[in-house]
Amino acid sequence: MKKILNNHLISIVFVGLLFIIIHFLYPTETSDDMFSDLSLIRTYTELDFLDLNSPEDRQLLKESLEIYEPDKTSFHDSLLAEIELYLTNQTRATAGSRESTKNIDGDKLVSILIMLIKFVAIYILVLLITYYAVETFALYRFVHDRYSLSFFKSISIIAHKLSNSNNFKSKSVYSIKILAKTGQIVLKALMLLILFAPAYVIAYSFKTRFDTESIVLMIILGVISNGLLITYTQKYYTFLLSESRKGYVQTAVVKNLDSGFIFDKEGGISLSSVFRFNKNFPGHILDQIYENVRFQYLTTLKEQASFLITGLIIIEMALNIQGHLCYELMQNILYKNLSVVLIILFGIFLIVKLTEIVIDSILLKHQNKIGNISSEDSE
Repeated sequence: MKKILNNHLISIVFVGLLFIIIHFLYPTETSDDMFSDLSLIRTYTELDFLDLNSPEDRQLLKESLEIYEPDKTSFHDSLLAEIELYLTNQTRATAGSRESTKNIDGDKLVSILIMLIKFVAIYILVLLITYYAVETFALYRFVHDRYSLSFFKSISIIAHKLSNSNNFKSKSVYSIKILAKTGQIVLKALMLLILFAPAYVIAYSFKTRFDTESIVLMIILGVISNGLLITYTQKYYTFLLSESRKGYVQTAVVKNLDSGFIFDKEGGISLSSVFRFNKNFPGHILDQIYENVRFQYLTTLKEQASFLITGLIIIEMALNIQGHLCYELMQNILYKNLSVVLIILFGIFLIVKLTEIVIDSILLKHQNKIGNISSEDSE
């Protein structure tokens, strides 16, 4: 455990030092640094008879300057570009943006800390929901696929019965079954389309019905969008398939351990046991398969957590969710507030590392438990 903590601590210290070096190598620009001659720009923008927010008035100023200084065309182009940038910054400042706050004070740090805590709370909640959903859907599919027929095989069997039926009633029943099967596959396709869709596509599809700044909407999008749920359900399902083909499973079947994979049948698996939070399948071979896969998946859970953080960052930025960490990150990147950007990035990096530390600790505890059991068995 100490070795794991030391390895993670070294990476945290390294990244922290790297960010500090970047901060000193590339200090945040002030307003004076952004413009070649700020006093000249202010002189022109404060003229009462010119509205330089208007493209027509800027063109008029350019033509006037070229009349008096015809040999400075490139300088005039640069000046007009800087005037436009200056006026844009002024407009954003009036609208309440924070680009003028170049120095980080106590209030700024507290504000960032509050946004970071909010981000962590959403992240933990979405991670727990997606982990539960991934386990549940993978287990459901694993059990379901062991006894159910594929779509095309089911359709072919029903179609064969339909063609051989001789009365209207049976033909109607089989036709309805075909329609029901087709409806199921269409519904599944629509669900897959939603699960693979980017968050901003789903959000803006319902923009008129939901508040895009809602934390609840952000949590829902974090769970169902960007392909996270379907991707990691498939990975968990692959773990289950691989584990079910190992030798101990065949040995357990020979020893008459329950191995019937069907829901709500004697010798099978209870549907409620798949959907409960604390999953266990006493007396069934799935219990051993699940216990082994559950800890094997923890290494993949670190990947899932990183994928989730990326998704939440995209959601906050794409939906312009003001007052949240990643919207603040985007704003400060726009206004070149490097100090704030580095602090937020380091905070996100710490979330990733703390997640890895927790997962590595659980894995180490499990490995030590297995090692102790093996030692006792050998004695």
